[in-house]
Amino acid sequence: MTTQNINISKQNISGKCDLKCSYNFKYTETNLVAKNNGVSIALTPDTNKIPPVTYNNQKYNVSSITIVSPSIHTFNGATANAEIIIGHNPVQGGSALNVCIPITTSSNSSNASNLITQVIQSVSSSAPASGETANLAINGFTLQDIVPNKPFYSYTGTSDNADYIVFDITNAVPLSSATIATLQKIIKPYPLPTPGNQLFFNASGPNTTKIGEGIYISCKPTGSSEEETAVTYNKNVTTYDFTDITNNSTFKLIMQIIIGCLLFIAIFMVVSYGYSYIVTGNAKMPTLEQFKIGSI
Repeated sequence: MTTQNINISKQNISGKCDLKCSYNFKYTETNLVAKNNGVSIALTPDTNKIPPVTYNNQKYNVSSITIVSPSIHTFNGATANAEIIIGHNPVQGGSALNVCIPITTSSNSSNASNLITQVIQSVSSSAPASGETANLAINGFTLQDIVPNKPFYSYTGTSDNADYIVFDITNAVPLSSATIATLQKIIKPYPLPTPGNQLFFNASGPNTTKIGEGIYISCKPTGSSEEETAVTYNKNVTTYDFTDITNNSTFKLIMQIIIGCLLFIAIFMVVSYGYSYIVTGNAKMPTLEQFKIGSI
């Protein structure tokens, strides 16, 4: 089993992961307590009454938000300027879930850019040294504006057995070069290993699947059959073949009885006609009334 660090790249995908890697979230606004750990900024959010995340049909609460520089993951073989790691704990026990978003230097801006910039600037002014903590007064802070609704990668860590969701470098949070420089002044690089065996890809992204209890589809490695088999439902249709009917033994018996009765009637009428002619000299064909019970 390899312990090589996972490389987040489309060339490294082992297979697709859709329902099995289903990630649905509804994060709410929260207050933050920040701690400068020297190698990272650790943010502690409020405790949620309702778990904001469902992953693989399991409920998760946010346990921590960590910002590191440079990134702990490599993207196409290279690290990003920084990375956000959102830690989640399962409500009913099981593996932890880490949602990871790269940060890059860019002149572009977004809601995520504004929120992360405020965090870095607040820590820089209130807790610039390792070991210092601060309550951050950031109005409207919510992970809902930070986590992208974009396709993501997924893997299981071989060292911690945690599940990882990692967004592509093309969907990174853009920060100005000045903000990145401020971040790198207050924390030092820390090459945290990220070993994993297989990298899967969810092209649909989060918040796109609604799954019932216990329903999921496993990730399929490359090479698995992706052929689709059409399934049709046919109503029971009864067809009648005259040849089959005439060859039926019951049908033959009924026909024999009917023919026998007709022959008996014909013979009786002929005999009756002959008897009347001989006895009276006046032949008269019997009527059907004579065939009624008690008339013969």
